[in-house]
Amino acid sequence: MNPSRTGAILGITALVSTCSTGCANDPPSAAVGIEVRGCDPGIEHGSGMIVDTDIGPLVLTSAHVVKGARSITVTRGDERAQATVVAFDPEMDLAHLAVDELATPFPWAVDSTAITGGEVGSAYVVRDGRVVTLPVTVVRRINIRTEDIYIDGETLKPGYELRVDIDPGDSGGAIVVDGEVIGVVWARSRRDVDRAYGIDPDRAGTTITRQLRTGDLTGVDLTRCS
Repeated sequence: MNPSRTGAILGITALVSTCSTGCANDPPSAAVGIEVRGCDPGIEHGSGMIVDTDIGPLVLTSAHVVKGARSITVTRGDERAQATVVAFDPEMDLAHLAVDELATPFPWAVDSTAITGGEVGSAYVVRDGRVVTLPVTVVRRINIRTEDIYIDGETLKPGYELRVDIDPGDSGGAIVVDGEVIGVVWARSRRDVDRAYGIDPDRAGTTITRQLRTGDLTGVDLTRCS
């Protein structure tokens, strides 16, 4: 997908790719790549993490990674499986995917309650089919004033300012501190190469949590590209 204009107010560039998680030495087996056919010609790529939810293990990623998708393939090493969107919030830029026929590793917990700033962790991004571990420092909690993924209106996204060297195409990857997912890689700064931003799935997850509990996606257009 093309870099999003989301976040123009802060001068940041949205990333369409993946991050994985972990404070472990090895990349977690729950980190996955995401291949999308939809809005743009060809295949676009992103990342995600299998996390624990109220309805079982699901892939957590960025909504802009999978918007307008006609087909979604989740990859892990040589494994490939089709996925469907089961929760989607274009304002907070978060989504959950259900995956068919993929062996489920131990899902990661999502918990950002202890995060204030200064914590050190890891982001795992899938690049060229390989999970890459990136060192991350959480600079501070912030509310990111920006647009929704369709540039329809202004939103406030609860998230983080991060010190991490992110490449274009890394959106949707998980940010992990002390073994728990505390954020989703969202955008990088246009000004500072090692500055990026993440969305807090706890504080920003009200809509996707409700959608999972009710199964109701009324008013959500999963075919929309812009």
